[in-house]
Amino acid sequence: MSVRHRWLVVVWAMCLVVAACGTRLPDSAGGLTAGNAASVQQATGDSTSGGSDGLSSAGSSDSSTGTGQATASTTASGSSTAAGKTSKASAGVAGGSTQSDPGVTDTEITIGASGPLSGVTGFLGEEAFGAIDAYFQLINSQGGVNGRKLRLVTLDDRFDSAQTAANVRKLYEQYKVSAIFLAFSDAVGQYVTRNNIPALVFGVTAPSFSSHFPTVFPLVGNALLWTQEVIAGLKSQGVFKQGMRVGMLYDTEILDVTPYLPYLKEAWQKAGATVVSTDPFNLSSGDCTSLVLKMKDLKIDYWDFQGLGWVLCASAAQRQQYRPPVGWGDWPTSIAGLASQVGPWVDGVWGGAQGDQPSGAPRTKTAAHTTYEQTIARYHPNIASFGHLESPATIGYWSGAELLVAALQAQGRGVTRTGIIDWLQKVKNFDTGITPPVLSMAPNCKTGSEVVWIGQWKWDAAKQEAYRTPQTGYFTSPYKKDYGGDCFLTKLSDQVVGGG
Repeated sequence: MSVRHRWLVVVWAMCLVVAACGTRLPDSAGGLTAGNAASVQQATGDSTSGGSDGLSSAGSSDSSTGTGQATASTTASGSSTAAGKTSKASAGVAGGSTQSDPGVTDTEITIGASGPLSGVTGFLGEEAFGAIDAYFQLINSQGGVNGRKLRLVTLDDRFDSAQTAANVRKLYEQYKVSAIFLAFSDAVGQYVTRNNIPALVFGVTAPSFSSHFPTVFPLVGNALLWTQEVIAGLKSQGVFKQGMRVGMLYDTEILDVTPYLPYLKEAWQKAGATVVSTDPFNLSSGDCTSLVLKMKDLKIDYWDFQGLGWVLCASAAQRQQYRPPVGWGDWPTSIAGLASQVGPWVDGVWGGAQGDQPSGAPRTKTAAHTTYEQTIARYHPNIASFGHLESPATIGYWSGAELLVAALQAQGRGVTRTGIIDWLQKVKNFDTGITPPVLSMAPNCKTGSEVVWIGQWKWDAAKQEAYRTPQTGYFTSPYKKDYGGDCFLTKLSDQVVGGG
């Protein structure tokens, strides 16, 4: 027996013993544990997941039922139950056809994902893909979806739009996936719409919410609505000061909110503030010292962060021993992994969040939280810490995996992309129990989960990490009526996106 084969036998034996053994594998690998899968993905940019034996590879079929406890199940009616929790959607069971799209076998359904697995934001991909994979493994351990196991193919795009486009094409044309998870749809909206591919995305930007791309489904929320909500939250906490001067840092690359810029300014001005500067700044921009000095010279009261580059500006502000007198932060500051990169200077930064903490806060802990926490710990212990579990990426994509499984269950034995899309477009108030419901995914009314809570980051010197507790309950924007009501995000996004 060769050295390589002996190694594969050892890994296989370990996976049988260790229930937390991961399943996301590169095409060329024989077997990996959850802890070292990321390093191989970063090198290859290509991995697959299926079943729960840790030895699946591209093109292989997993017949194992897994070792996970049967704590969750998804019914064909579109209602998903987990340890006493019920998630409901209004759509009914799909018709009785048994014809499936190419790529769906008698034993397996392949799902694709593209996101960052390397670089400064690589941990976000680990959170997102780990959450999806953990839920899929849970379902596989119960026998799969109508007798088929789920396999997850993950590709690293480093948050690069050109790479995202290439990955989506590969997932569709080579792997023939039934659906795709993405961070954002900006680079591929026309492609997935033209090819009738269901794409489940985090949300944030205008293309994800536009009716021009009816096969794109935002899971979490939108930059403009979140900003309106954070402003309302600051008012509720007595932080907002009438007439205060606001500087705005905005992303043009990863989270391109440029089309929303006039409306972001308007949100602050409607509330009674004055936006004195709007400045593009990205993670690729490097040193933020000059922008910090500009904010000091402008004597801003509050610094509104509309991009992931805020971590560089907060670090530069620490070197300058500068803090805006009223405060700083917004929705991109909701991620513990980024907040911890800032260090002690993160103290006091405000951030909104769309999902519950592992404790259940700002709501009450339920069986759904326990299932979520235990399943992540079982299958992806590398993201089982408090900060990862409360991350919008982990929560959002766990919920997205649960939503997709419900859509697949509704297909019966005939799984088609058209059937998945039709089902998702009819979703109303889909509740996973760990985050407020996804209200609507109809092409003319995309909302995501919408509501938020806000809180300030604190620095734990002993643990060398950022933490926070909710300072509000969940709430929504008081300004929706001003823009056209509950479906205003789609109407407004259609305007700024233009023709599809």
